Amino acid sequence: MAKRIANVIVDSPIREPLDYLVPADLEIQVGQRCLVPLGSRKVIGIVIGFSEESRFSKLREVISRVDDVSPLSSGWLVLTLFSARYYQSGWGQVAIPALPKFFRKLPGKLHERSLERLRKEKKRSVKKSSEKPQLNSEQSAIVEEVQLDGAFYPALIFGITGSGKTEVYLHLMEKVLLRDPEAQVLLMVPEINLTPQLVEKVQSRFPQFEVVSWNSGMAEGQKASSWLACHEGRARILVGTRLSVFASFKSLKLILVDEEHDPSFKSQEGVRYNARDLALKRASIEQIPIVLGSATPSLESYKNALDGKFKLFKLTQRANSNAHLPQLSLVDIRKDKPINGLSQETANAITETINSGRQVIVFLNRRGFAPVVECKNCGWQSTCPHCSTYAVFHKTTGRLTCHYCGWSTPLPKTCPKCGSYELLPIGRGTQRAEEELETRWPEARVSRLDQDSARQRGSASQVLDAVHNGDVDILIGTQIVAKGHDFKNVGLVVVLNTDPQLFSSDYRARERLFSVLMQVSGRAGRDKTEGKVLIQTRYTEDDIFKHLKSQDYEGFAAGELEARRASFMVPFSAQALIVAEGKEISSVLAFLQKLKALAEKIKSPSIRIFEPVPLTVQKVMDIERGQLLIEADSKVEMQKFLNRFQPEALSLKAKGSWYIDVDPLNY
Repeated sequence: MAKRIANVIVDSPIREPLDYLVPADLEIQVGQRCLVPLGSRKVIGIVIGFSEESRFSKLREVISRVDDVSPLSSGWLVLTLFSARYYQSGWGQVAIPALPKFFRKLPGKLHERSLERLRKEKKRSVKKSSEKPQLNSEQSAIVEEVQLDGAFYPALIFGITGSGKTEVYLHLMEKVLLRDPEAQVLLMVPEINLTPQLVEKVQSRFPQFEVVSWNSGMAEGQKASSWLACHEGRARILVGTRLSVFASFKSLKLILVDEEHDPSFKSQEGVRYNARDLALKRASIEQIPIVLGSATPSLESYKNALDGKFKLFKLTQRANSNAHLPQLSLVDIRKDKPINGLSQETANAITETINSGRQVIVFLNRRGFAPVVECKNCGWQSTCPHCSTYAVFHKTTGRLTCHYCGWSTPLPKTCPKCGSYELLPIGRGTQRAEEELETRWPEARVSRLDQDSARQRGSASQVLDAVHNGDVDILIGTQIVAKGHDFKNVGLVVVLNTDPQLFSSDYRARERLFSVLMQVSGRAGRDKTEGKVLIQTRYTEDDIFKHLKSQDYEGFAAGELEARRASFMVPFSAQALIVAEGKEISSVLAFLQKLKALAEKIKSPSIRIFEPVPLTVQKVMDIERGQLLIEADSKVEMQKFLNRFQPEALSLKAKGSWYIDVDPLNY
């Protein structure tokens, strides 16, 4: 009798499943993990099917099955296969890394004992159920209208900041969970620092259900425990960041994506997937509803809603009836010139707010003390020796640090070029702003929240808790302070140094700037007393500020979409970026020219190929980088082209490495 052949995917660049003979005494199922030989190694693979014949002449045998948990579902396999094909990667390169490390390592003698510990891991206890706020008419209408009846139903909630989108999510979750005793819900958030607060809020609302989280900052044991609880159906709610889109569920019935516009949902390494887009695909595969939410939806999602592909819901008023939209004013720094970064009007507003017992947020989207240190005598600047960018001065460590490669060195006492002692910090980062705020308002309690201060686990939560508890008068921070925090006592938001983004070469820059300014502005006036927002700028006449003043996202989006349509930019086209890396930029660009020539031969009229150019940051960690932009009339046309192009491109010899980034956000 002929032996069965198992088709197995493994974590390797091999694009197609590998074939292995199944021993006669081994029972194995589709979706089950198994131990297989790969070269001289033994690796974990996933069985994705069986066949009677193989394209390989010599086959090795499956060593054993790993049956510590039930097989992965067919829907999960379909999702990972789609992801691999769409993002031009190997199936195994998507599926295997999507599992926690515990479930992709070779099981040893203590495996079963460790598995039981994961199942018994104590979850955080919740003392009592939190009070359920009364919904307003707009919120109630959405909860009633969203269709939760076992069909793919994509919806977009476009609601102003403070309009209570989270409360709508919680009510939708309640409807799904209470009517089906096995139903599970996935709530996705973009920012790792939002996860603990949101998990706590969800747990207090649903103390009767097991709520787990999954993000990259968790210990491997915690990740494995959360994944297993979802896979076995014990956890009813998962709150997670980007990777949670690949979590394994027993009975997933609803997906919610908060702050769907956020670029953090796009992976920038490995398989460069967009978790928001994959969440939509997963909902389609599972035939379940999905709700996206944002005060500033991505133009892609907003256009889908305008075109009727998504059901559009609007929240136009703040959930707290006593709350007011903040009053936004522009400070013309051509006239009111800043001293140490702050204009006189801004300084007066900060003093007035603190004296009234309310809190101030200062938003500056640049961490460190100073972006560059310069010699006053000869003009030497603190560049990174390994990257084509500056090394930022961090006063807390006394070092120059590159934010691209991590290279770091103590700040020199004299100029390395001329020996002068006159080394000056140029520009301002959050550390320098923090120091200046402490000097100017010595009686105020100043705290900083950025990637540096939030580096240690739990440190961001401590800062946020201090703000909520009233132990901080002035909070200075980067985008972390703008995302989803419900600060009750913030009376003033100050925005510094936005002008460079107004004139960025990145066509998405204005969309991102409008989004972050709307988000950070929304931290003010969320309770009874009206809040105020001050934006320091030289370009007070720019339309972006006109729309911000009236919280007019729709007007801003209409203008941006028209500009995108005229220039045939996303979402009116599809893009893919080929990035090549090597030791010399000349060889990198030469290889990209070969790829361009190949692309020109096989492209259809709907495909446009641009000239190879160096990346904006050309060198990182001594590696030179170039790019080749490809544009298509639609995503369907782009996929047709890439599916033909990539196999031929892989046959070309390259001195360095290269990859394809489908639907890139940065270039």
